[in-house]
Amino acid sequence: DWPEGDGFEVAFGGGRSNFMKQGTPDPEEPVKTSFRRDDRDLIAEWEAKDDHHKYITDLAGFEAEDFTGEDKVLGLFDNSHMQFDLDRADDPAGEPSLAEMTRAAITRLSQDPDGFVLMVEGGRIDHAHHAGNAARALSDTDAFDQAIAAALDMTSRDDTLVIVTADHSHTLTISGYPSRGNPILGKVDGGAGGGYMKAIDGKPYTTLSYANGPGACRAVGGDLVCTRLDLTDVDTTDKDFLQQSEVPMLSEAHGGEDVAVFASGPGANLVSGVIEENEIFQVMGRASGLVAAPATDE
Repeated sequence: DWPEGDGFEVAFGGGRSNFMKQGTPDPEEPVKTSFRRDDRDLIAEWEAKDDHHKYITDLAGFEAEDFTGEDKVLGLFDNSHMQFDLDRADDPAGEPSLAEMTRAAITRLSQDPDGFVLMVEGGRIDHAHHAGNAARALSDTDAFDQAIAAALDMTSRDDTLVIVTADHSHTLTISGYPSRGNPILGKVDGGAGGGYMKAIDGKPYTTLSYANGPGACRAVGGDLVCTRLDLTDVDTTDKDFLQQSEVPMLSEAHGGEDVAVFASGPGANLVSGVIEENEIFQVMGRASGLVAAPATDE
């Protein structure tokens, strides 16, 4: 339900369990059921609108859809969150990448001569950081970067404003003096065949770590041990490795520093230096024509 306009043209993501009426088993994972507490079937309501309202659940359906036409497409590719990009290939039903979804969305939205508004979120970057898992966080950041590249490739800076930003940071830090070319997920090396650099506790440490998070502790024989693990024989580049952290927490916390904001296209000149978060809304609002510019004396 949306009081303005005729609704959205494309919406892609996970969260299928929030659209099915209560008690409904998931079509791909029947052991999981709807999160809803009422009998509304939002998927059925969507499809019942008319023949141009399409619903897809997997990669095959996504690839079969013609986004150059008039269809309005709802794509729900997972019961809950979509897969991390590192795990996407292991999904039995298949999921499109963030860049593929971005290209499909722009293809569909570009049919409107009056322009469009599209939001693309690399939402699982945040989830990986909360888990203290830098491998998946960096992989999903790369997937987001590919989506940005797709958006820039498919639009013109003469008539399309593209803004890239984040709503917060995390406590991930880059430390030590690893040699050039040392794996970003690896341990800090001494350079020139000198082995690993050692902290004052005599143990090697990784280039990436968190100020807080689950990587401070580990389960040993049913007990929680929070002394720092000797990483000498640990493969810290494994995608499941949790970076060590200083303060033990079940979930790593957000950071508090300013985040970057980048812009290209009409109105990009308004995005420079240090600005307040709400100013980004004003820039987007004016570019879309949904927010009036402030009145002047002229």
